[in-house]
Amino acid sequence: MSRDSKEDVLKVEGLKAYYQMNYFGVSREVRAVDGITMNIKKGEVYGIAGESSSGKTSFIKVLAAAIRPPLRVVDGTVKYNFKSGPIDVAHASPAQIEAVRWKNLSYIMQGSMSVLNPVRKIGKTFHDFAARPLGLSGKAFEARVLGHLERLKLPAEVLNAYPHELSGGMRQRVTIGLATVCHPEFIIADEPTTALDVVVQKEVLSLIRDIQAEMNSSVVFVTHDMSVHANVADRVGIIYAGRLVEEGPTRQMFFTPKHPYTAHLVASLPRIGDTQQRPALEGRPPNLADPPSGCRFHPRCPLAVDKCKQEAPPMEVVAPDQRSACWRWQDVKPLVGAAKPAGVMA
Repeated sequence: MSRDSKEDVLKVEGLKAYYQMNYFGVSREVRAVDGITMNIKKGEVYGIAGESSSGKTSFIKVLAAAIRPPLRVVDGTVKYNFKSGPIDVAHASPAQIEAVRWKNLSYIMQGSMSVLNPVRKIGKTFHDFAARPLGLSGKAFEARVLGHLERLKLPAEVLNAYPHELSGGMRQRVTIGLATVCHPEFIIADEPTTALDVVVQKEVLSLIRDIQAEMNSSVVFVTHDMSVHANVADRVGIIYAGRLVEEGPTRQMFFTPKHPYTAHLVASLPRIGDTQQRPALEGRPPNLADPPSGCRFHPRCPLAVDKCKQEAPPMEVVAPDQRSACWRWQDVKPLVGAAKPAGVMA
């Protein structure tokens, strides 16, 4: 089935989420998410990439309905089309969000120890997370959890263990298990392979892909590592300074990027047999409390002209299923060279 034939499970329109602070009479507003519009299809794995401080984490906090002050949604909508009915989590009540959390919408947070209670056994944590959404108790709940652990290739003994008694890879599998035991329709994974060695990282990525395919869930996968997206994502969205600057099928994003920032992200990847130094992108992401005018990438962009400094480019279709926010997208050249990045299919 083609992506176009599938229904949208998520539509984000004009989303703006700012950190609004007022300390000692001084007001400060950080525009972490500033006008993002995008959609995700049912059964799709959508990757989100960008540097640190680009706004990725703030964006997915809104998607996950995990907004806490000083972060506030100031405009736009985040509409999910769940089997149980539609919901705009940017404006829903706490009771409405509680009704869909874990059962329809789940969140694999960054770092297993930020999820697992160090003084509570894993079995108790599964009960805390899943008993109410599943509506099960006693032996029925235990059977559901044990069956799910088997699917994750985890022994039943982990239920009697404390988090510190498990390896980093096993803890990460447990957090994935917590997020998927209710068979949610939509899963948000925030840097789930951070701090894992490459062997365990590969196992975790394969596990997420297998679970997603089995449940036909949609997944938003967030990481700055483009090689990870090459292995798991159907489409990739690139965020820079709080804005979505490019979006498209993974292969097109690697071989025919239409935004200079994407081209530099791809060019930074190591390639087999290539010992040349990777090209560096000068400068750093802008201060989102006082972003530059026009295109926010223009201070670092090798293609920038006066128009880029004065007018923000709209997000427009530049190729089949590919959008870019760049006045000079036709002049963007892939920096990959003869060798392809590791993990990208030829």
